[in-house]
Amino acid sequence: WAVAPKKSVRLLARMISECAIHVTGKGVFKEEFVTAGGVSLKEIDMRTMESKSCPGLFLCGEVIDIDGITGGYNFMNCWSTGYVAGTSAAQHVMSR
Repeated sequence: WAVAPKKSVRLLARMISECAIHVTGKGVFKEEFVTAGGVSLKEIDMRTMESKSCPGLFLCGEVIDIDGITGGYNFMNCWSTGYVAGTSAAQHVMSR
């Protein structure tokens, strides 16, 4: 990202933020599953959620290899790791 042109980064940011997703319903109970697989916890600094092998990359939620029971636990994982990764990423950028 350090070498990506600002125009490209802004275009990507706009495309992500303007992505319209139309929800048409929900599945039946017991169809909700946490995705298995993802980045190993051994590869992540859990204090910041920063990748150990790719400094400056912060990971959260479903990209992490965590399995759990549905019913709120996955949401809590996503929200918690998202908060830590987001604040850590902001601190990383602001400290430059």
